[in-house]
Amino acid sequence: MNVANVRGLLIKYEGRVGYLYRCTGGKVTVGVGHACETSADACKLPFVSEAGTPASSEQINAAFSAVSSAPIGETASHYRACSDLNLPETAIDELLDNDIANFTAELRKRLPKFDSYPDSAQDALFDMAYNLGLGGLLKFHNLLAACDAGDWERAAQESARNGIGVERNQGTAELFRQATRAQGSSPSRAWTIS
Repeated sequence: MNVANVRGLLIKYEGRVGYLYRCTGGKVTVGVGHACETSADACKLPFVSEAGTPASSEQINAAFSAVSSAPIGETASHYRACSDLNLPETAIDELLDNDIANFTAELRKRLPKFDSYPDSAQDALFDMAYNLGLGGLLKFHNLLAACDAGDWERAAQESARNGIGVERNQGTAELFRQATRAQGSSPSRAWTIS
């Protein structure tokens, strides 16, 4: 897997937002598409006030409550009015790095052949898992069967997600098609987390 490519894809498609907002699926989210399932999850993050002082758990809980009760389907900037708390850039980077490491480990557990796929196919599957959740990706039975068979064109055809922008779906399909072109070249490199 090409970690730099995955990072770029996630930032491009998920955005980079330093405050709590609701994603298209309705989850309270921050950073580069990092879902906070509960206010306790949000409280584990080093939010700061507008003045730059560390936010208290009460402030974070209030922000989480305000965002989670706001309507779904708005742009991230709409939720800015719910709170003045921010996640520092360094914390966003650390959170993204941890998310990439955790999702990669989960993909390897659930997809035993993951490391044998070409890098671009790994990147595509990673983006799908990050966007849909691993459980959502695992519902794409035809796609996963195509990956196991090394049929990257079929994987491209099976990769479209409902409710996802055309550009992202086309980008994912193109990553699978790149795997077709990569077949016969050097084998995929396994990425190790140090």
